[in-house]
Amino acid sequence: MAEGKKTERLDKILSTHGFGSRKDVHSLLAQKRVSVNGEMTRSGDMHVSLESDKIAVDGEPIQIQTHAYFMMNKPAGYVCSKKDGVQPSVFNLISDNDMHRYLGGELSLIGRLDADTEGLLIFTTDGQLNHTLTSPKKKVPKVYLVRLRDFVDEADQKIYAKKLGGGIHIPADGKEPEDDCLPAEIEWLEKKDDGTSCTCRLTLHEGKYHEVKRMFLALGNEVIYLKRLSMGPFTLDESLKPGEYKEISL
Repeated sequence: MAEGKKTERLDKILSTHGFGSRKDVHSLLAQKRVSVNGEMTRSGDMHVSLESDKIAVDGEPIQIQTHAYFMMNKPAGYVCSKKDGVQPSVFNLISDNDMHRYLGGELSLIGRLDADTEGLLIFTTDGQLNHTLTSPKKKVPKVYLVRLRDFVDEADQKIYAKKLGGGIHIPADGKEPEDDCLPAEIEWLEKKDDGTSCTCRLTLHEGKYHEVKRMFLALGNEVIYLKRLSMGPFTLDESLKPGEYKEISL
């Protein structure tokens, strides 16, 4: 076995790459159907380098995958929790083949969305990426498409931009206390001839509870439609229909 910084048991690697249970894997090994770097082995507890060693089953090499990354266009009406409840979970939209345990662990979400919010979700086993994108210290930009209940004229659009850009104070929401937001940027879309609009693109740099809705509530308006378009380096693939997802790479 070649030396490598990251190693894992051979039987665990095979099990997480679709070769069945540990019992099934041990049967493969006993039948001398598994090789590491061209040499047959029966040792399931053999530690293999994830970076440099070559594993083959029946002569066919396998590509070792430590982490998984999936992008979903979340539909409204789904919650971002694995727990059973009144509303279905977004995890129910992931196929059994993709929900299996990976070497990096179980799939989890990077940042959640409310049940009535649509748009970008990232599922991954990569804890470091999760931390990077959700840590308040990183101030990772998150862009949302927002539709408001009331039209906003050009004069009030400037007021909205100034207050949001200065870090607006938001009201309490349930158990969440009132709070001050980091500065946010707003871009108005679909303006009418009279300069009014109820649709905008909002860029945040944090992720407080119900933050977008509380921001506009503080401005005397109400969010009636919300969709996340991007988060850090990830932008929603608009070809994905609501509920669809695809595997992505970094």
